[in-house]
Amino acid sequence: MNQIKKEGSFYIECFLILIVTLIVTMPIWNCGASEKVILNDLKGGFVQVVKRVQPSVVSIRSERTVSVSTWEGFGEDFFKGTPFEDFFKQYGGPQMRRRQIEEGSGVIVDSKGYILTNYHVVVGADKLTIRLYHGKELKGTVKGTDPKTDLAVIQVEEKDLPVAPLGDSDRIQVGEWAVAIGSPFGLERGVTVGVISAKGRSGLGTGTYEDFIQTDASINPGNSGGPLVNIEGEVIGINAMIISPGQGIGFAIPINLAKKIMVELIKTGEVIRPWVGIGLQDLTPELMSAFNVKEKEGALISQIYEESPAERGGLKVGDIVIKIDGKKIKNSQDVIHEVLKKNVGQKVQFEVIREGSWLKGL
Repeated sequence: MNQIKKEGSFYIECFLILIVTLIVTMPIWNCGASEKVILNDLKGGFVQVVKRVQPSVVSIRSERTVSVSTWEGFGEDFFKGTPFEDFFKQYGGPQMRRRQIEEGSGVIVDSKGYILTNYHVVVGADKLTIRLYHGKELKGTVKGTDPKTDLAVIQVEEKDLPVAPLGDSDRIQVGEWAVAIGSPFGLERGVTVGVISAKGRSGLGTGTYEDFIQTDASINPGNSGGPLVNIEGEVIGINAMIISPGQGIGFAIPINLAKKIMVELIKTGEVIRPWVGIGLQDLTPELMSAFNVKEKEGALISQIYEESPAERGGLKVGDIVIKIDGKKIKNSQDVIHEVLKKNVGQKVQFEVIREGSWLKGL
């Protein structure tokens, strides 16, 4: 009888140990399963993004005739060892015409055949060939261009084209997934994945209105004009440029800016911008001291144009712009961006610091 009790107790102890072991190790099993589910969902998510947007992405072949010197046209090897080498090397020789072909990308934004791309992809082109997702080639016509934002709209004669869904670039956050689609180096339908590295990048010396989205999704020559897409499959930017020789540093034009420009280019072929009539300067430690400003935020008005809206509205040289229509201003680029959002003739309220006093309603 005692032996039976002992054996029964032994089995009960083994059973309890097994139960405890299962309870302890279950979170580990669940963790592995959860991670696998997350990875599968993520993989599937990228696939769906590409399937949703890629049919609306096009390749653009831009052809133009350019003038080059004889030295550039034939190349230095052509003249090497000849009596003319020194002359052509020094003076270049007479100008000659040469055909230049470049590749870029674009994204269909309207079923009527409107394609959004970069200005630098189409500038000077006398022939544009648009290759659709399924391989069909169409002749493209420039509908309008805007060099200041490096945007352009092309039109093709084709019906029922797939249109890319356009998102809201104001809502994106640093760290979000980003997918770049285009034709890098002429390789069609290329896809790269990264994240949003930064927003509102400026000071890059492009000569355009700078308010770029920075991403580490690889952007290469040929990607220009193609879409930058979020994980929902919405276009949040138009890929525009890279910094050479930097790696993982690409820039896209926010789609909210592109949408505004696009509408005007489709409607009139050009962009008419609002103008306030002020010159601006970012605050430096020296300027902060001179104007008795403690925080390095705002933009100093360094010039007022005669008979401009700024002069009529009461702004003065030395004013420091703090807010525009309630939106906080950190630097001169913020002023430019806020003004560009307005319509011609629209009233805009400036809040400034003048001689240490806060003035509102100018």
